[in-house]
This record gives sequence, structure tokens and C-alpha cells, in this order.
Amino acid sequence: MNTKRDHLAECLMIDTMGLRVENVPHVALPKAFGQISDDPEVTYKSGWAKGNLRSESGKHLSLRVRTVRKSNELLIEGSNSMQYLDHNIVSSGDAVMTAFSMIDAVRRQYPLKLGSAFRPREFMQGRDIEVTRLDLPAMLRVDPGLRNGAVLNALAFAGLRAGVVTTVFPNESLYLDQHSQLESLKAYDKAIEMQQSRRDLRLPKTENADALMELAQSTLRFEGVYRLKRLRRLFGDVPVTPSMLAPETLAKIFLRLLNKYNLHGSLRRLLSAEELLKIRMPYRLTVALWQMDADLTSIFGGDERLLRSHHRVIKKDYNGINILAPSPATIDQHIELGEMLRVENFVPVPAAIRRDPTLFYHRDMQKEFRISCLQNNVRGPSAIYIDPYSLDNTCLVGFGENDDD
Repeated sequence: MNTKRDHLAECLMIDTMGLRVENVPHVALPKAFGQISDDPEVTYKSGWAKGNLRSESGKHLSLRVRTVRKSNELLIEGSNSMQYLDHNIVSSGDAVMTAFSMIDAVRRQYPLKLGSAFRPREFMQGRDIEVTRLDLPAMLRVDPGLRNGAVLNALAFAGLRAGVVTTVFPNESLYLDQHSQLESLKAYDKAIEMQQSRRDLRLPKTENADALMELAQSTLRFEGVYRLKRLRRLFGDVPVTPSMLAPETLAKIFLRLLNKYNLHGSLRRLLSAEELLKIRMPYRLTVALWQMDADLTSIFGGDERLLRSHHRVIKKDYNGINILAPSPATIDQHIELGEMLRVENFVPVPAAIRRDPTLFYHRDMQKEFRISCLQNNVRGPSAIYIDPYSLDNTCLVGFGENDDD
């Protein structure tokens, strides 16, 4: 048992997912295209179509859908949580459920000719689908004494020092290897992203919704982005199905990405407002001015005796704070980024939010499988639902048992 990996598996979510489903002909999407030719067969085989799926509420275009006539492929990409709930602050980390739900959303808006009544049950068990993209977010708890923006800026600086191709929007977000065709890592302040988004984000007015917004404001969102080439290489150059992406497998590949960048650096830590309020007046004001790098000698009117009196009381009563030492605004208190990025600092979606169907999307695949079997009069061994993650024994390439220790 690996407690570190188990904890991260509980914290990881799936946001954007890309899927390829073969043998789905004649999907009638809104926009059709084709190569111009005198040969009707060339025109037919080069045809493709695309469309955007509206979310369940009709507010957003949440999934991109494309078909290729020559290969009869159905390609889907987008956010399942955005499709069903109009937000992606939190989402499930269940790859099988997410993939099936995305295909089901397409089926309800564009009829799919799957060729067999058995295929939906294959989808329910994470088979007969290839994953072509995977975005894995996790929320990192930030020390109350640190600003989210300061952490992001320090991470960006660490990335630049490490020679990683880094794109940074100060205080808001950073991208490491953003344009890589294999994988990349991004970190951003989800609360700021929501404020700047053009999307109309309206959560229900409930206690759980307030807790969800507080969670977004008190954490940073780290997101691993895995593209088709990397996904295939991770599994020995075979098509990756949702059944191969068990939560513990997702935790392994996310840890590998964090370790790959190995970011190190330090941050300035100021006292938080809450910590300042614990200091009684008039010493609170003195500490506040000191950590802003104010000239205390001038503020005390040159009264060295009074300044030293404040110094003695503050140092004795408040954890050794030394107002005669350089201000934390001018020096780096050694807070290692590596310590901040420890697995223990990632937080799972709280249970109360997971239980709230207006905030967290989930569906019981075993129940849906049973219903499908009853509707199609399927009996015997074929009607038994087996945990899809227990069936797939495909191993990650280049990973040992202790790679995430």
C-alpha cells in the first residue's frame, strides 16, 4: 500500500478529456467539409464534419465533436463537468464514468449508429474507446501567510532558472512546456480565472456552493496535460482506454510530471491578517509597519528607547519576531517550493461537495449497466458488471513500484 499515491489518487480530477471512437458512421453534425474533386469517391472519403455540443443548460459550448468519414471515427474533446453542471471548479477523477458520460451527451444531441447493442455496455466498462487527451487537475493548499500570486511568480522563476520553457502571466498563471506535443504542466489561480471568464458561472445559492468558492480561493490549481503521443508512450505505444486509467495510475503519471520539473526556490512570507490580529495594540501596528519595510526609526520620531521597548515586548511575546532585523519584504525567508509541492498539500474534493449533485457530477456505472442489460434482455455472465479497473493489467512503461516515493 502506498499512502502517498492513495492520497493523490483521491485529489486528482479529470477536466478536459479527448476521445476517439471507431466505427461510428454517418453522424449528422452541423458543419460538413470535403475535398473538392471530380472523383465522387475522393470527395466522399475526404469528408469530415464538426459541431459543438451545448451544455445541458444550453448556456455553454462544452464539448467539441468531429467525425471523419473515411475512417468512421467519432472524436470528442472537452469538459464533462462543464457539459453537465456548467462549471469545472471540481470534477470526478473516474475516467470510465467521464468517457461514457461524454459519449452519452453526444448521443442525446446527435444520434449515433453504433452497429451493436453491446457497444454502450462496452463503453460503460471503459472499453472500445481511445483516450487522446487527458487534463488532470489537483488543488494545492496554500499557506495562509502566502499570496497565491506570489507562489505562482516564484514557480515561474524556478521554471526559468531550471531552463524550462515557461510562459507566465504574473500573479495569475504559468505554463511549463505549454506547446509541447507530449505533456505540459500549468498552475493557476482558479478564482481569478473565473472572475475573468466570459462564461456565465452561476452556482446555486447553498452552503456547499459557498464552501466550493472558498476552496477555489484558498488553493492553487495544478494541471497536468497529456497529449496522444505521451499517453501512448506511457503504456507501451498501445491505444489507451479509460479502463487503463485507474485512479492510482493517474496518481503515478501525475507524480512523474511533478518530479520531472523538480522546481526549487524560496518565497517571502509575511504575517497574515489573522496572525497580525493576535498581536495586541500598539505592537500590532509596529509589526505591520515593520513587515512593510517602513523606516521605524523615523516613525518613532527618532525615539530609540521607545523603539527598543517595542522590540523587547514583541520578541518576547510573539514567537521571537525581531523588528530590528531586516523586514521579510526585503529578504527571502527560505520556504522551499519543493516542500509546498508535497503530495500531502494537495486536497481532495470535500465529501459534502461530492454528495451535492448540483456541484459534483457523478453517475453509477454499475447501476446503468444493470438497467441496460434488463432493457436488452441480457442474462447470464454477460449481465455481470465487473470493475473495469480490475480487468486491465496493462503496465506503465518505465515505472517501478517505488517511483513515486
